[in-house]
Amino acid sequence: MLNTTSTPAAQSVKFNEIFTDSAKKIADTTIGQIFSEDNFAKGWNDIYVRPSSLPNGTVEKGMRCITSPTILITTKNARMAFVLASKEEPVYFTAEDVQLADGSFMLSYSILPVITPEYIYYMCKYGMWEKIVNNIKDGLSYEDAVFNLCIVNDGLSWEWIGKKTLAVGEFKDPRELASVETLVDVTVNILKNGIKDFSLPSLSYQEELVKAAISHENKISEASIPKYEVSNLVNKYMAFTNSHGLFRSSCIGLIGEAYRIAAGNHANIEVLEILKDYEFKKDVLTVEELSFLSKHLNEVFALVVASNGITHHPSEGFVQPQEVTDFMCKIASFPENVTVYNPFAGSNSYAIALPNPMVGEELNSITWALGQIRLFANHAEQRTDITLGDSFNSMRSAEKFSAIITSPVYLIEEGHEISDIVNMLYDKLEDGGKLVCIVSARFLFRKDRKVRTVRDRLIKDRAISSVIMLPSNIFTGTGVSQAALVITKGVPNEEIIFADATGYTRFAKSVYRATTFDSDQFLKDLEDEVVDYFERGRTIDDTTIGASIDYSELVDSDLTPARYLTPKPSDGIALSEIATEVEELRGKDISAEYFLTGSSIPSAMHRKPFVPVKVEDGKVSTVKKHVLIPENAVILAIVSGNIRTVYTEGFTGKIAFPSGFIKILKPTNGISAKYLAALLSTKIVADQIKAQTVGSIIPRLNKLDLSQIIIPHHSTVEEREQLIAEVLSSEMSDLESELQVTLDNQKREVRSTRHAMIQTLSALSSNWEQLKMFAELHDEGIKLSDTIGRINPISVKDLMGSIGYAMSTLQRQVESLRFEKPDWGKDTEINPYKFINDYIATHSSPSVRMVNIGNDNVVDFPYFDEETGEAKYEHSDAAEIFYAPVRLLERIFNNIVANAKAHGFTADSSNNEIRFDWKSEDSGIVITIANNGLPLKEGVSGDDVLMSGFTTALNEDASDGTLHSGQGGFEIKSLMEGLGTVEVISQPDAEFPVIYKLTFEKTNFETIDLFED
Repeated sequence: MLNTTSTPAAQSVKFNEIFTDSAKKIADTTIGQIFSEDNFAKGWNDIYVRPSSLPNGTVEKGMRCITSPTILITTKNARMAFVLASKEEPVYFTAEDVQLADGSFMLSYSILPVITPEYIYYMCKYGMWEKIVNNIKDGLSYEDAVFNLCIVNDGLSWEWIGKKTLAVGEFKDPRELASVETLVDVTVNILKNGIKDFSLPSLSYQEELVKAAISHENKISEASIPKYEVSNLVNKYMAFTNSHGLFRSSCIGLIGEAYRIAAGNHANIEVLEILKDYEFKKDVLTVEELSFLSKHLNEVFALVVASNGITHHPSEGFVQPQEVTDFMCKIASFPENVTVYNPFAGSNSYAIALPNPMVGEELNSITWALGQIRLFANHAEQRTDITLGDSFNSMRSAEKFSAIITSPVYLIEEGHEISDIVNMLYDKLEDGGKLVCIVSARFLFRKDRKVRTVRDRLIKDRAISSVIMLPSNIFTGTGVSQAALVITKGVPNEEIIFADATGYTRFAKSVYRATTFDSDQFLKDLEDEVVDYFERGRTIDDTTIGASIDYSELVDSDLTPARYLTPKPSDGIALSEIATEVEELRGKDISAEYFLTGSSIPSAMHRKPFVPVKVEDGKVSTVKKHVLIPENAVILAIVSGNIRTVYTEGFTGKIAFPSGFIKILKPTNGISAKYLAALLSTKIVADQIKAQTVGSIIPRLNKLDLSQIIIPHHSTVEEREQLIAEVLSSEMSDLESELQVTLDNQKREVRSTRHAMIQTLSALSSNWEQLKMFAELHDEGIKLSDTIGRINPISVKDLMGSIGYAMSTLQRQVESLRFEKPDWGKDTEINPYKFINDYIATHSSPSVRMVNIGNDNVVDFPYFDEETGEAKYEHSDAAEIFYAPVRLLERIFNNIVANAKAHGFTADSSNNEIRFDWKSEDSGIVITIANNGLPLKEGVSGDDVLMSGFTTALNEDASDGTLHSGQGGFEIKSLMEGLGTVEVISQPDAEFPVIYKLTFEKTNFETIDLFED
C-alpha cells in the first residue's frame, strides 16, 4: 500500500493511477466560462482558479469540459492551475490536439488525494514535471480495429504529435497469421497513457518541500532588492548639478551616459554623437550606482524629463503624459497588424504604447535622440522606424496610411499651424482609415477663413467621428486647452460624439504634476452617458459629459463640445430678442474717463446700479478697446472663468477695457437693465455664456453670440420682478455670511500674528544654533565664505543674511500686533518664478534644502496677427504674473515652510527638501509647496489641517495633540481668502506626501492682448 504520511522517502507510483483524465469533448457549440493560457498560475497564491473568475465566451465544438476539480497542466514550460470546476460551474478549455502558443499541449487530470496541487506547482517550478511528462515508455500499444500493434519508436516525445511513426504487430483475427508493419499517427492520448512511473514523497514531505521552496524564494527576493533607489540616485545627481548651474545640460547627459552603459556595443552611434555636447558630470555617482541606473533606464528617463526644464520646451524633449497617450491609443483602437504613421514622433510615446509597427519622423535632433533612447529602454526598437527628418516632406509624399496617430498641438513651424497639419494628415489617410490626433482647442472654433475651410471640409465629408475636450491642467508647462479628434475617411459618420473630459482629473502621485487625467473613469462614464442620453430622449442636462449630435445640429461649423453639452431652457427664447451688444471701437483713446477690468466688477451687486470709478492716470493708455455706455446697460464680465454682471442707470460715460473680458449689452424696449443683469447671472444662462469661452487659453467673451444663448421666457413684468427678487435674496444671504466671516477673521488676527511670531523665532533660533555650533567647532575663527550644513550647505554670509532677514520680519510682526486689520501693503505684480527664488535666497537654512522646479516664466507667445494672418511670437520675461501684497504672500509661505520644518521632518532626517513649483491653471496661477517629510497622521485629511482649532501630530503620536496646531493651517486659509484658495493634498505613499496648493485668482491674464477670435 502507498505510504502517504509517515516517511519522507519517495515511493515509485504509477502515473496513470495518480493522474486520471476526466475531461469530456464538447459536441455542440455553447456559451460558458473558458480557461485560457492567461489563467495559469503565476505564483504560489494563484494555483487555485475559481470558475467565477474566468471570462464567459463561445465554446466551440471539440473543446473539452470539466465538471470537477481538475489540474490543467502543459507538456512544455511547465505551466499549471488547479481549476475548481463543478457540475454547477463547468469550465471549458481547448481541444486536446490544439497546440498552445509555446508549442505545448494542455493536459487535464483529476488527482488522487496522495498529491497536492501545491506540490504539482513545486514540480513545475523546479523542473521535475517536464522530466516526468517526457519520460515515455518504450513499446506503446496502439489501438486499432484490425491489428494488435506496438509502436517500436523508443524516442517518442511530444514533438511527434501529428506525425507518423512505425508500429509492428499481427492481425486480431486468428485466421490471419501474417505479421504487420505499418505507419500510425502519434496522438496526445497515446503519449499521456505512456508516461512512466515516477517517485512521489509522502504528503507531509510534500508539505515540507513546498514550505522550504517558498521560504527559499522569499530569501532570494529579499536579497535581490537593490540597495539603491532610482529616484534617490537621480535626485542626488540633479541636486548637485542644479547647485552648480549645470542643471539642464548635465541631466540630459545623465540619460546619455546611462544609455551608453546599458546599450554597450549596441548603442546607436548617431544618438551618442548628437548628445555628446550635453555634459555628464562625473564623480557625483559611483560606477556601481551608474550601473544600477543603466538597468533602470526607462525610470531614469521618466524622472529626469518629468522634473527639469525640458518639460517646458516641447521642441526639445516634451514627453506627453502617459495617461493621455494611453487614452489616445484606446480611442484609436487600431488593429494590431496595421502599420501606424506618426509624423511628429517627439519622444516616441505612441510608438512605445502601441503594439503596432510604427513609422514616422522627428525634426529636432535632440528630441529624436532622446526618443531613440526611450525605444531602447522599452524594447520597442525592432518594430519602429522613426527617422530624423522633416515631417512636412514626408506628408507631401504620395504614400498613404490606414492608421495615423499624432500630437501636433504645439507645432508652429515653416508657417504651418494646426489647421494646415490636420488638412495634410487627412490627405495622408487612406479611404477606410482612421486619424486620431490632439489639436489646440482654438482649431475647433476659430472663424478665420484658413481654419474654417479645413473644418468645413471635414464636416462636408462627415469625417469627424468624435471631439473630446481634454483637461488643460494635466499638461506640464502649458495651459493651452486641447482636444482629441477622431477622424475617418471614406465612411461618412451620421453623428459626432461630443464629449467633455475636463472634469476628469485626480491628484498625481508625482510632485512635478498636481493632477493627472483619469481617462479610465471618463471612458466608463462616457459609455454609460451616451446610452443614458438616448434613454432621456436626447436631452442635455447638468450631468451630461457626452452626447451624439447630428451633423445638422452643428452651429456655424463650431466643434466646441461645450456648445452642444450645455443645458438650455426647453421653451426659452434667444438672448438676442431682449438685448443687443454695444459696438466696441478699436484703438487707443486717451479721452476715456473710465477703465474697467473683469475683476473690478463686483461679484454680486444687483441691489443698485453700478457706477464705474474714474481711471488712474496713464492706465487707459495701454487699452485697445473702448465703448460709450448707453444710458441703461448691462456690463457683462468674465473673471477666472466665472460670469459677473452689473447694470447701470443714467450713466453715459466712455469706458476703456482690455479686449475680450467685458461686453456691454443694451436691453431692448420694455426690458429693464436690472432684470437683464439678474437674468444673465442665473446658472442656466451663465453656463451657456461660459460654454462660448471654452477652448481659449484664457476664457474670453470674444466669441459671444447672443442668438445662440437661450434664456427662460419671462413674458410678464411680474415674472421678471420675481426673478430679480430671487437673485437679490440669494445675494443678501451670501452677504450676511460674509459679514460674519469678516468678524470672525478680526478676532483671530491677533492669534495668527502670535503664531507667525513663534514661527519666525523658531527659524531664527534654528539658524542661530547652527551658526553657534559651527563657531564652537572652529576655535581659530570662521570666515564669511565658510560653508555650514550637511543637507543644504550654505555660506556663513548667506546664513547671517537669513538671520538678519528673520529679525527684520520679527520687528514687522511686533509692530502689526494690534486689533485693527493688518496692513499688508498694496497689490504688486508677482512673477511666481522670481518670487520663489527670492524667498529661497532670503530664507535659507542648513537643515532644509529648498528647490524651485518651476519654469523660468520666459515665454515667446505664439499668436496669429489679425492684420496679416501670419504666425508670430510675443516675447515676455515675465509672461504670467498675479497680484498680491508681497508681505502677505511671504507670510503664507512662512506658515507652510514652518509647518514642514516643525512637523514634517524628524531629527534624524538626512535629505529634507521643500520643493516649490508653479504653473497656470484655468484662469489662475497655482503654486505648489511640497515636502518629502512624513505624511499626515493616519485618519487626518488635508481639509482637517486647514480647520480652525484642529490639532494633530504629523510625525509622532501624542494623545493631547500638542505636537501640531491647526492654527498655522487655518491662518493660511484665512490669508488666502483675498487672493484665491488653498488646498492641502495628502499622498501618504508618494515621495513628497504633503503638498500645499495655492491658487491665485488675480492674474495678468486680462491684460494679455494677443489676437484671438
